[in-house]
Amino acid sequence: MGNLHPAVEGAIVGLGIAIVLYVLEYYLLKKQAKERAIRQHKPNIVEFDSTEKARLHSVGRMCAVVPVFFAAMYWLLA
Repeated sequence: MGNLHPAVEGAIVGLGIAIVLYVLEYYLLKKQAKERAIRQHKPNIVEFDSTEKARLHSVGRMCAVVPVFFAAMYWLLA
């Protein structure tokens, strides 16, 4: 990426990966919730249940660590 410090470059790459992971997980959970709502004959009410909310929070916490991990790895391997 040019003249960036390796830790900054790793953090940027890690942030991109974390955002992609979170968006994909949200999309897949939303799709599951929509299918469940259709099965329950409530197509206009799409809500996450407690398990899906916990799963999304867990992925969010993991995604908060990913940029730090990538920054450390890029810095150590540079």
